[in-house]
Amino acid sequence: MRFSRRDRVLAAGAAVVVLAAAAVWLLWPESDDGPVRERRYRDATACLLTDDRGLTGEPAATVWAGMQEASTADLVQIQYLSVAGPQTAANALTYVNTLASQDCAVFIAVGEIPVTAMAEGRSNFPAARYVAVAHDPGDPTITRVDDAPAEDTREAIREIVSAAD
Repeated sequence: MRFSRRDRVLAAGAAVVVLAAAAVWLLWPESDDGPVRERRYRDATACLLTDDRGLTGEPAATVWAGMQEASTADLVQIQYLSVAGPQTAANALTYVNTLASQDCAVFIAVGEIPVTAMAEGRSNFPAARYVAVAHDPGDPTITRVDDAPAEDTREAIREIVSAAD
């Protein structure tokens, strides 16, 4: 089958239009002018373990506020778990393992039961920095933060979380 000159011109014109459209699409610059719709966090996570009162009890609420400030200012991811069920170190150890397996750079425990469980379970996750609030873990390698005054606690936690790497 033989194509007329008109058919060849139309086919060539269509090919040029398709190639031009493809070139424009491929070479179009990406725009970063739009609003950011997500946070781009650093590769660092700070984890908090609380008793069954969660973030509503003190000093956990103050600690969480310091963690939130660090997250906003320095783009550190933060997460927490509350120990549900019996408030024993054996039960809380499950929660320690759950949080620590999330590659926490900083692991903070608030209160006697969470701190005791953290001290027991931390040897399974040696890479994290461990912080005890409102209870002495009896281990000098665990950073201790007093729970009073609240403003000092919040600031100390903010600094620790901000330094996470």
